[in-house]
Amino acid sequence: MQSATHSFARRDNMGYAIPPSLIVLLIMLGAMAVVICGYAVSRLLGFSEAPNGYKPRSTEQEEYMREVRQRGLAGFHWEVQRGGRS
Repeated sequence: MQSATHSFARRDNMGYAIPPSLIVLLIMLGAMAVVICGYAVSRLLGFSEAPNGYKPRSTEQEEYMREVRQRGLAGFHWEVQRGGRS
């Protein structure tokens, strides 16, 4: 018959000098540091932003937006002339 006593040995760290949970924590902190460094580099290189925080629009984008706005207003004008009838 086997005895009812249990041997409570320390948890195995799978051969590592530090516990696996600490390894995960260090990896998370390292990833956070990489993200912060990436943000700092992008700010230092000055990817041109306007004073209000938005990037300036290109000429092509301005023209396209103007065209879309005019089409929208033309459609609205047509609806008003039609009297909103279905």
